[in-house]
Amino acid sequence: MRTVTVTATVIGGASGSVAGGGRPNAAVPDGGDEPACTDPESGAVDVRLVPACVDDGTAVFCASNDGSRPVSLEWRALAPPAERIEFVDCRTVRVVGEFEDVILEATFLSGGEIGNVIEPVGGVDGVRTFDVSELESIPDDAIVGTAEAFRDGPVVPGAGDLTGSNPEFDACQEAAFGEVLVGDGTDGADSTSDSDGEEEREPRGGEPDADELESLTVPAGETTCFAVDAPDGPVAVQLFREGNLLVERTSAADVACPRSVSADSGEVVEPPEAFVDDRRTGE
Repeated sequence: MRTVTVTATVIGGASGSVAGGGRPNAAVPDGGDEPACTDPESGAVDVRLVPACVDDGTAVFCASNDGSRPVSLEWRALAPPAERIEFVDCRTVRVVGEFEDVILEATFLSGGEIGNVIEPVGGVDGVRTFDVSELESIPDDAIVGTAEAFRDGPVVPGAGDLTGSNPEFDACQEAAFGEVLVGDGTDGADSTSDSDGEEEREPRGGEPDADELESLTVPAGETTCFAVDAPDGPVAVQLFREGNLLVERTSAADVACPRSVSADSGEVVEPPEAFVDDRRTGE
C-alpha cells in the first residue's frame, strides 16, 4: 500500500532554519528534543540528546550543546517504555515495542509542488530505526510528519495502536522548504499517545532523587558522549537541567558501535566517528 497526494503548489518562500539557530555540532541532528532554553539574547543553551550506538551491554548516548555557554546537566537511566515512538530528527523515527507494522506519513517537494506519502515500512521486534533515506518507497528528501504502529492487523492509516506526531514538524519544513506549508498544530508538543489519545506524562518514573542522578557538563558548541550500562537490552536515559526534564531517549539497540566501548556507566567516551543519527535537514 502506498498513498501519494499533491496537496499544494509552492509559491515563493523565505529562508529558514531549524528552531534554535545555527548548529555548530554537525554530529548530532536537530530532532524532537525539547531544548533546554532557546533565548539567543541571553546566550542560552540549546541541548539535544541522541542515542548513538550499543556495544556488548553498553549503550552510548551523546548530548550536544549548541548554545554559547557551558551547560551542567543531570541524567538517569531507567527501563525503557514498553512502547514508544521517538522522532530522532526530521527524517528519522525510532520505534520501541513489538509491532506487526509501522506506517510513516512524510511530506516532500516535487516539481515545485508539495507531496504527501503514506507508506507501511515494516514491523518492529524490540527497537527499530526508520530512516527515509534508506526506504525506497519514500523520497530521500521527505520529512516525516506522523508515525503509526500496529500491534496486529488490519494496517489502516489512522487506526494505529500507537501514534506520534513530529514535534519539530514546522521547524523541519522551514529548514527543508523555506517556510511552513503544512500545519498540524503539534510543533513543540509531546505527541506520542496510545490510540485512545491520552498523552504520555513526564517525567516517566517520577521525580528523581538527587542520589540517582549522574552529572554531565557539556562545553558550549560541543558534543559529549557517555556510556550507560545496558546488560538486559534497551535502556532509556532522561536528561535534566536544574531539576527539569529536557528529554527522554531510548538506546539505539539496533545500531552497533563501530568500535569496542570499554567504559563504566557515566564515563565520558569518544564520540563514534559516524552513527545512524549523523544527519541534518537542509544541508
